[in-house]
Amino acid sequence: MNNLAAIPVAAVLLHALAVLEVPGFVDLGEGFVVAHPPHLSQDKALDSEHIILCAPGYVSGPVAQYSGGLYARAYEGYDGSDYCDIEMVYEAQPGGDLTAHAAACAKAVADWFASRQTTAEAPGGESGADDTDEVRTSTTEVC
Repeated sequence: MNNLAAIPVAAVLLHALAVLEVPGFVDLGEGFVVAHPPHLSQDKALDSEHIILCAPGYVSGPVAQYSGGLYARAYEGYDGSDYCDIEMVYEAQPGGDLTAHAAACAKAVADWFASRQTTAEAPGGESGADDTDEVRTSTTEVC
């Protein structure tokens, strides 16, 4: 008997993130996985930029029930209770293999965090940003 089918979808997502050294945790109450930059602790993750990984209806369910629809959306957090949508980071259409979707999603999440760190740390440079500017690559809503 293959016990892989009994593993929760969240565990597969967390493993995919861990392989790329992206920290994350499960919010079972909300039904999603939260990925955050490595320099932030879990208790501070929702106060800053973070990414929600969601497979609607499947995060706490077993891999065997996953039928696709995984997505990752970046948010800016304010005091852990208010969030502003930044952009969609990854979206898989229904169907397909969870392991492949999770790996692709984790790569997109890691790349997004890396691009934010590089952009935010660049003093001046091509973007014209300095240490006081907050640089956004894309916004879908004004906070």
